Amino acid sequence: MSRGFAVSPPLDPVDVADRSDQRKHLARNYLDSESRFAGTNGRIYRGIIDAYHGETGLPMDRNATAALNSAWAEVMAGHGAAGGGNLTDGRGGSPYAKKQPAVLRRLAAERLFARISQPIDGMPGVDIDPGEVIVSPYSSTVLLEEAIATLARPGGVLVCPEGYYKSVAGHIAKFGMRMATSCVTAGSDFRIDPVSLERTLKYHAAQGDLCGVLLTLPGNPVVADYTVEQLVEIGRVLVAADVPVICDMSFDLLVEGHIPIASIVVPTADGQVRLYDRVLSITGNSKAFNAFGPCKLGAACSGDQQWLARVRERLRVAFQRETTHLARATIEGTSDGYLIRNRVLLRERMDSARRLVAGINAGFGTELLRPLGSRDGMFLTIEFDAGVMSAAAVRSSADLEDLLLMAAGIDCVALDRTGSHRMGVRLNVTTPRRATGEVGPDLVVELFDRIERLLQRIDAGMTYSGALLERRIPARSPRVSTVGVLRETAAHELRVASTPDDVTALVRSGLKVVVEQDAGRWARFDDADYRAAGASVVPGPECVFAVADLVAWVKPPAYDLDTMPTRTGQLLLGFQDPVKRRRSIHRLSQYGVESVGFEHMPPDLETAHLDPLTAMSRIAGEVAYREGRERLREQDPDCVVRALIIGCGQAGLAAIDAAVRCGDASPAAIGRRAEQRAAASARGANRFLLDPDPDRVADYIRSVRPNLVVCAAGRRGTAAPVLLDRSGLAALPNGAVVVDLTAKSGGNCVVTRVDGTVTLANNVTVIHRSNFPSVRPDVASRAYGAAAATAILGYSAAPGSDGRDVVPSVFEGGAEQGAAIAGVEMSEL
Repeated sequence: MSRGFAVSPPLDPVDVADRSDQRKHLARNYLDSESRFAGTNGRIYRGIIDAYHGETGLPMDRNATAALNSAWAEVMAGHGAAGGGNLTDGRGGSPYAKKQPAVLRRLAAERLFARISQPIDGMPGVDIDPGEVIVSPYSSTVLLEEAIATLARPGGVLVCPEGYYKSVAGHIAKFGMRMATSCVTAGSDFRIDPVSLERTLKYHAAQGDLCGVLLTLPGNPVVADYTVEQLVEIGRVLVAADVPVICDMSFDLLVEGHIPIASIVVPTADGQVRLYDRVLSITGNSKAFNAFGPCKLGAACSGDQQWLARVRERLRVAFQRETTHLARATIEGTSDGYLIRNRVLLRERMDSARRLVAGINAGFGTELLRPLGSRDGMFLTIEFDAGVMSAAAVRSSADLEDLLLMAAGIDCVALDRTGSHRMGVRLNVTTPRRATGEVGPDLVVELFDRIERLLQRIDAGMTYSGALLERRIPARSPRVSTVGVLRETAAHELRVASTPDDVTALVRSGLKVVVEQDAGRWARFDDADYRAAGASVVPGPECVFAVADLVAWVKPPAYDLDTMPTRTGQLLLGFQDPVKRRRSIHRLSQYGVESVGFEHMPPDLETAHLDPLTAMSRIAGEVAYREGRERLREQDPDCVVRALIIGCGQAGLAAIDAAVRCGDASPAAIGRRAEQRAAASARGANRFLLDPDPDRVADYIRSVRPNLVVCAAGRRGTAAPVLLDRSGLAALPNGAVVVDLTAKSGGNCVVTRVDGTVTLANNVTVIHRSNFPSVRPDVASRAYGAAAATAILGYSAAPGSDGRDVVPSVFEGGAEQGAAIAGVEMSEL
């Protein structure tokens, strides 16, 4: 795997956020609490891990809980009484004011903005007068929006350094403004780059559209460490720009040693300038104080009284005396010791997550995952290696966010939602949770185990599109307008990737189709049939590659794909032979060409719709059994066929079906899972060996005495396990026949040769040949093509569509017909 870190192209921030939300909504149609996701070492997990949310998940201070209970009792005791009964601010029994309660303004100045007053040892702060504070019930978001509104003018620009809050783009667009993003420093520090900030401010000032600056400090998604000197440099740029600055400092009290920028004094030629007089700082009590519901409030402070007055004038939501009383109890009851303990706890959890990341990197022998920012806060933001993402055809952090959700079951925040072009995501590693409510440190371990397994699968050839294909989930955006169908050139290959019926379905869905001349000849489909279906027939593969967004084949071409006019963004869809072609697939990915293999696509057990590998496996299992049986009976026409089926996937089960149809003795079977035993028994197998290894298989053969063995054990996209070794072969009776369907993946039999026949000393014959389904290329092509067309339509579905509205057109004359042919009419083969 290569080193380096990728960036994704800039997009409209509102569009990025909207599309992300749409995909998360779409995921609910495909994923639920029972969805299975892979971990390392064969572990399987269920359900989605929510690492997206922004809550700390920490309990309130026990003192605050007691104070809140007392306050609630007082609320209930005074319910219905004039003026709220005993709900007073404590000064002569005066009832709380509904607008800007004095007690909450004082508490905000003393507790929420404490660090502006006392930044760090040895650094003078700002004495905040409660009159310089305004408060809002329930949320700091209300204040943030109203502050933005005071700066708004049509077509105006608010400059936001890279790494802003994920939803802020919508707040800005609400008032008719645009965002402009300045860069952070290179590397993992992720600090605001004063040079980039200055350049961005000067540009928009010259354009006449600059309205102000919005900072997110100490940071969300990435907490960055700043020295006083670094903050002064940023301050110089802000003072020179002479524009109002909003600072969202909601995570301030969760970060050890954070210095609020409002506490900085900037020396200038005209004297000292307090940033407190230029910056409107906004925070709340929901993060550090873990307030909830009616206990929450937002607060803003600034030395700019006129700006504060404009924001206050816009506030329309008044406090109820009850909510004032509850918010007061929450803040007064929370000790400084509680805040300190929580900062220590969050750092411990962050360090634990970073150790898990380091373990993954160590396992791969390189830095595939790079944590950004400091060790403080509640979010771990990770940048992914460029080579890995390129290999997976992940071209933006939005793609990465989608891949993690759909393939690993991890809900997170893409960095491009925060204005960053880096290929990374934000993860809540302090309290990830399931929809069932489960939380805890084990869930963090599981989260990174899922990520590690995803990286392993990418290293083995899985791509982003292939991961979506596994779960029948449409692509995040339409990528395909023209489909190309090649003439097969692999040895013994007579099938074609799309039949004229499939072309008809694709064209009806709005796609263009180009078909290489004579592509369907051996499957008995003429070029004229394709033209009648709406396709263009072109003379050679070069013409197909030159115009097609997606090139479909059954098996990889015999010619070197480097000689074809492939291009960035092109999809190559079909069987990819990922074990043997791993280097070729990786090389193509470096050019931006994505190889999407049906080997990785699991069967859809809930519908009659077949994926290509299932359809072909059923045909191959039937044909392999019949060919082995025929060879056996050539030696002795009167022999009783006693079959052993190794592997009870689709091919193995089809071989059992064939034994029953032929009227042979009930076969014995071997498999790894209990459900395979049930399936084999239901089809007619009379004996079953569970959880095999070569020694147990050899003993089983001595017991069963089969004269025909069909080898079909393997997992999609991985090397086949060797289960029939020389001891097992020696146990077979003289003249037995072994048909190994898994040779291309290494073989279940130790002596199997690809497209070869091996005869042993005991006259046991081990055979393999490519393309058992090509015995009936027309039947196989119909089954394959219908399933492939379903996948193609998923890549061409409209954004936000679940793609299901276009799939049935394929099945009307395709996949269901193919299923019937593959499952019912096998007796004809």
